[in-house]
Amino acid sequence: MDDERARRIGVNEALFRAVNEQIEGLNKRLEERGAMEVVCECGDGQCVERLPISMDDYERVRKDPRRFVIAPGHDIPDVETVLERHDAFHIVEKIHPEPERIAEETDPRS
Repeated sequence: MDDERARRIGVNEALFRAVNEQIEGLNKRLEERGAMEVVCECGDGQCVERLPISMDDYERVRKDPRRFVIAPGHDIPDVETVLERHDAFHIVEKIHPEPERIAEETDPRS
């Protein structure tokens, strides 16, 4: 994989993660406790899939800046590995140095 493509994937994922952090913040302010819908955090900048996820699962993913929530089948094997498979979403972790660096540098919780 070339570095430019890897960088673009990392930037897209970080952008979607930032959107989901805003969604989660709204849910907390509205005192929603159970589940929420997030946008797919895959590397495809055109993806607009929405995924249901429990607040607990979302918080668990956010504990590691290299982890993202994606739609099933949206993983990019040369950039990330699927850690968990759920019916509505998968949890992936970055394994390529460039997207991993971007994920860590843009983590809104760091």
